[in-house]
Amino acid sequence: MDSLDIRILRELWQGREGFPLEPDVRKSYWSMARRLKIDNVTFRNRLSRFYRSGYWKGTQLGVNPSLLGMKANMFWLLDGQLPLEKDALIRELSLVQGVMVIIDYYGPSLAVGTLLDGKISIEKQSELLAKLSGAREVLWVDLPFPKCKMELTPTDWRIVKAIRANPRQSYPVISKEVGVSVKTVKRRLQKMNEAGALFVMPLQNLKALEGAIVADLVVLYSNAEAKTDVDNRIISQFEEFLTLATMGAPKYSFFAFVIGKIWQAKEMLSWVKRQPGVVRAFMGLVQDRIESYETFTRLLEKKLREESIYA
Repeated sequence: MDSLDIRILRELWQGREGFPLEPDVRKSYWSMARRLKIDNVTFRNRLSRFYRSGYWKGTQLGVNPSLLGMKANMFWLLDGQLPLEKDALIRELSLVQGVMVIIDYYGPSLAVGTLLDGKISIEKQSELLAKLSGAREVLWVDLPFPKCKMELTPTDWRIVKAIRANPRQSYPVISKEVGVSVKTVKRRLQKMNEAGALFVMPLQNLKALEGAIVADLVVLYSNAEAKTDVDNRIISQFEEFLTLATMGAPKYSFFAFVIGKIWQAKEMLSWVKRQPGVVRAFMGLVQDRIESYETFTRLLEKKLREESIYA
């Protein structure tokens, strides 16, 4: 994987400012190629190579958690005294209420992404995950999804239903399924994009990634001023490796990198820890990413029934 591949991944993943993931579910390959200053053919050829390798499996539609009455959270389970073989532990964690993604790091650490009812205590969820994993330390944060700026109409929810498995479904197909004009579909999707109603969830098979290592960096800060300064310096220092930066939370940031050598991760982490205002920094080398979107699918089905989409 070369520097252009990494830039393409960043263009596919990275949301606009204030969003942890890309909210423009119809973002065109042509516009991405133009931002990268490459031609459309080169962009598509590189993306096709991702697909052929088995690494890139496409995308799935996500809905802003606030529209489902939920909150998205991330838990890092660090330095665990694993009570089970790690594969068995991952299977057990996948059965916990609300778990959507599990990131398996080299060594005893894991990360767990959840979608939970806002009434559920995050502290209790943290205690449960720590008990199951034997983690000595748990870092947890609210994922910084901005509140959606609109209420979705029944037509909007029908559009969501039509594209949930394929956000890039053609406008005529969506139009036919929803029963409105192509013009209306385009207008409603544009409005949902501007309001932050939807986002793209990338689907990956990291075991198919050859000649590269995915490294996740989590940084906790003492104050907002230090955070802004160090975030900018991290991006400037390591941009050639950066595929995703989530910086919308008040006192933490998350960065995903693709590196070629393990020693690079050690040097990057050491550099980050030396920055003023950094309270805690953790870097995990990713072995696998286990995605389980049944929770999201169930919540979406429930919402569609509430909106009488299936009537």
